[in-house]
Amino acid sequence: MRIKHDDLKSHLEKGFFGMYLIYGPEPLLVEETLDEFRCLAREQGLTDRTRYTVEAGFNWGILFEQSQTISIFQEKKLIEIRIPTGKPGDKGAKALMEYVENPVEDVTLVVIAGHIDRAGQNTKWFKTIADSAVLIQCPNIASEQLPGWIRQRLRSRNLEAEDAAVRRLCQMVEGNLLAAAQEIDLLMLLYQGQMVTLEIVEDLIANHARHDAFMLVDACLLGHQDRAMRMLYSMKRAGSLPILILWVMVREVRQICQIYDESERQGASPRSLYQRFGIWSARQKVVASAMSRLGRLQWERVLAQLCFADHRLKGGIPMARKDEWEELESIVLRMCGVPAL
Repeated sequence: MRIKHDDLKSHLEKGFFGMYLIYGPEPLLVEETLDEFRCLAREQGLTDRTRYTVEAGFNWGILFEQSQTISIFQEKKLIEIRIPTGKPGDKGAKALMEYVENPVEDVTLVVIAGHIDRAGQNTKWFKTIADSAVLIQCPNIASEQLPGWIRQRLRSRNLEAEDAAVRRLCQMVEGNLLAAAQEIDLLMLLYQGQMVTLEIVEDLIANHARHDAFMLVDACLLGHQDRAMRMLYSMKRAGSLPILILWVMVREVRQICQIYDESERQGASPRSLYQRFGIWSARQKVVASAMSRLGRLQWERVLAQLCFADHRLKGGIPMARKDEWEELESIVLRMCGVPAL
């Protein structure tokens, strides 16, 4: 059975099948479809979840071992197998076909893959799964579909936009859904509940403070204290928005903490997870430097401080303007490895 990714909720409301394959060339849609699946699964009682990522030397026997470890006190179990390349290899193909032939009752297996090309879809393992499981494809959004996708996502963030603003956003992101999602989240942060006009989008494009914020975070992750402090003071003089700087910091540090969590859960090296988290090759050295300089506990403390500052800045706790920059200075120093006072 094949279903569209945006039909997932209506499909699962009728009940769960024993096996699903979520795949496609668009990483954002694959991850968001998986997130929706997990949320709906929890609502249906699939709270026991085990996740694996297939790497070189992966032990496919774990699939059958985990399938058999259902306690008499557990009703259902969810197992996720992520195949980043979309190619399980000979052992993986054999294991998946064996599982299809001998599924385990009360176990839902979800296989997550990236792009599976035409040749991959003609393989025996794929056809075997297609005959017995539910396939959820997350295709690329065509250029003519992008305006509708952007408008729908804006509305999901409580934003409406002029047609001209939507067209300009389409030109701005050039088909990159992840970039579009980030820009829409930024619009939500700055213009919640407002009509997004062409002027607002043009201001967004012209505002280089956001890019400065990313460069500031990279300097912090690399431990370049002097450079980071100079950049922070320069952004303060230029009138940059502290909330924008915090947004970028929270995003990057949270990602590092998520990599630590996934690495521990999967027993995999952090470097092997970079691609899954959308960290392109040019930034992998930056993230690797950050994780080698400070350990997991230190980054979790940085994230806690960032979240507290974000809460204060959004009105949860009153904060004078001078305190905003003092807090950012403290966070920058901590990210660079200077112990908190």
